[in-house]
Amino acid sequence: MELQRINPYIRRAIPSVLAAGTTIRRRIIFDYELLYVESGAFQLVCDGVAHPCCAGQFLLLRPGVPHSFEEIDAPLSQPHVHFDLAFSSRSARTPICFRDRDELREEEFALIQEDAFAAYPTVPYITFRNSEQAKALFYEIIHGGSLTPLARKAPFLLLLNMLIADNFPEAFVETAGELAIAVQLKEFLDAGQGHAASLDELEQYFNYSKYHLEREFTKAFGTSLIAYRNRVRMEHAACLLKEKAVTAVAEELGFSSVYVFSRAFKRHFGYPPSAV
Repeated sequence: MELQRINPYIRRAIPSVLAAGTTIRRRIIFDYELLYVESGAFQLVCDGVAHPCCAGQFLLLRPGVPHSFEEIDAPLSQPHVHFDLAFSSRSARTPICFRDRDELREEEFALIQEDAFAAYPTVPYITFRNSEQAKALFYEIIHGGSLTPLARKAPFLLLLNMLIADNFPEAFVETAGELAIAVQLKEFLDAGQGHAASLDELEQYFNYSKYHLEREFTKAFGTSLIAYRNRVRMEHAACLLKEKAVTAVAEELGFSSVYVFSRAFKRHFGYPPSAV
């Protein structure tokens, strides 16, 4: 995977405590799971190899790798994050898997992501040179439910950068060229993210000035970044209106009021949202 294509999607980020005696039978997951052993201990059998795990450790479970949780002798606190490395149109629809390979339907195998770290052993332990910063970022993600998806992604990107640099330094190919930035922006919008994001927010997320992002997007695709964002936003709105009320769609897409949404929709399509 090219480094420029990393565009993570946080599927679930929750604190979790497993009672003593609990086991998680062998399963695979479709995505990645980053787990912190906050307290307690257990044995993780990963890809057929047993790994003792205790408080203070970070673990990374990877797509398609079979694993089970065993020998939980005391309550196990294990906050964890399920995520995709690259957002796609199916990210929001992909469930978290709790089954083994032989229990999957044929079509479900397509949901198993390509493992970007496949060249590395499947040992689950993750280390950080700056463990205190990593824990602070991790807890910000776990307890950041009130943040917008864009704001929640900021600490996760920092943590992901640390995770890759400290554990998988040669996993990704760095690509050059400004077209990569424009393509990344387009894929971000096409995948359903950033519908309500301002240029200032996009600037913060992509770590380029908003003027640079606007200029490179226009150069690559012949239309301004905001004009393209607005078009994708309206097309998404038209799809949502087939299943949801106008008020719900306006709120979901970040419009300040139903009136503002209705005016923008009519300006784009030539008829009001109530006509859909």
